Amino acid sequence: MLPPETIAAVLLAERLPLTAYFASVTRDFHLAEDVFQEVSVKAVGRAAEFESPAHVVNWSRVAGRNRSIDLLRARDGRYVGLSEAMLATLAAEWPEQAESDPMQEALRLCLEPLTPNNRELLRLRYFERRSCAEVAAIMGKKIETVYQALTRLHRALGDCLRHRMTQEASS
Repeated sequence: MLPPETIAAVLLAERLPLTAYFASVTRDFHLAEDVFQEVSVKAVGRAAEFESPAHVVNWSRVAGRNRSIDLLRARDGRYVGLSEAMLATLAAEWPEQAESDPMQEALRLCLEPLTPNNRELLRLRYFERRSCAEVAAIMGKKIETVYQALTRLHRALGDCLRHRMTQEASS
């Protein structure tokens, strides 16, 4: 039996890989985030059933996949995402326990100091996969402004990542 605090810590550590997996099923980052939250609440409520952190991650992956499909069926009347065979292949290939990825950690640290406006810009462009024209319309900006902001963000994030990875390599 794992204490609820341990389950919460495991889920927070695995948030990005689990959400990415759910997003591969839902094709919607926001829906994947909702699924992650639902699964997390259920996992903490079922603390007595888990034997190890790996058990929590595996259970969460399966529960989230099933919940994602249920939500899509309820919304659209059917699931038109990845085939059962593809989902099974993806689940089989997914790492059992995600290793600490230095690049991922460096990116997280580089994203932290961004302004809310820049975070929103990145979210709309890359997580919601909107065009620059759509981002400009949503944010009430000129398309040229969006292009310039993205160029600056790419450069700043690239510089930050190179700096952090160089630090990592030298330590």
